[in-house]
Amino acid sequence: MKNPNEEPRGGSVIWLMAVLVIALSAKVDSTAANIAILALTTYAIRAGNSRQ
Repeated sequence: MKNPNEEPRGGSVIWLMAVLVIALSAKVDSTAANIAILALTTYAIRAGNSRQ
């Protein structure tokens, strides 16, 4: 059962952003796709570290 005092996790937002980046990376060139993946990874790492 979910603890009512527990803060919501942002994992679903990260999954949604990852799916969008992967879907859109087929439409753009590889350099732009690499930059988008790097930005998403950086966001995920910083968001995960700020919760600890």
